[in-house]
Amino acid sequence: MKNPTYVHAIENTIKNVHDITEPDVLGLDSRVLIAHTPNKKIICKFDNETMCHRDRYVSNAMRRAGIRTPKMQINNHNGVYFTTYEYNPNKTLAEWLDLGFPRDLVHNIYHDAFDMIYKISQISVPPCKQTREMFASNQDFMFNKILGTNVALYHNDLHAGNIIISNDWRFDGLIDISAITLTTTNMFLARAWIKYPAGDFPELIEHWAKISGQVMDKKRICDIRTITQTRGKIR
Repeated sequence: MKNPTYVHAIENTIKNVHDITEPDVLGLDSRVLIAHTPNKKIICKFDNETMCHRDRYVSNAMRRAGIRTPKMQINNHNGVYFTTYEYNPNKTLAEWLDLGFPRDLVHNIYHDAFDMIYKISQISVPPCKQTREMFASNQDFMFNKILGTNVALYHNDLHAGNIIISNDWRFDGLIDISAITLTTTNMFLARAWIKYPAGDFPELIEHWAKISGQVMDKKRICDIRTITQTRGKIR
């Protein structure tokens, strides 16, 4: 059921809205709505003011680095904050898999996703911006503060539902800017492995090692993956 406060904020902020719908994606955050205008559809994601500014900062940083991502704006109606960006009509990898996308081609899509995430990881985040909201979890933040962990920006929730595929089955980008956070390489890879929809993730670790120049410890990543699945937290 659509939140009436969110609907009211959209109607009083975005011009020429003729319909407001919920995304037709199972399990998507209830804070996301789609505003329909005569010329386009607009994604509206509601959050607190701090997180809205965080997401726009990340989006702008990606665009400055030449990484394809929609331009994000912040809206505020009577203290109700939300970000907006243009809707991408292409399907997610998860949707394509339900339609019969060959699972033996999944690693090709993930190769391209990893290439984009590596570019994201090269974006410099100044110390003044490294606040709690920029980190994947409280634990990541505390370890960085205490131990000076080497962190970078990664997509912390990489899965088939956050990967966009074009109609000719090519990688077309990532969604969920809020999931692009500061964390470590091992944590990024372990979390991505948990939701990987095929069986050849170790090959992707090798691909990451190749594009990043890092020496990867597959056993360490596998251990983090296992403990994360069973306990929900690890460093």
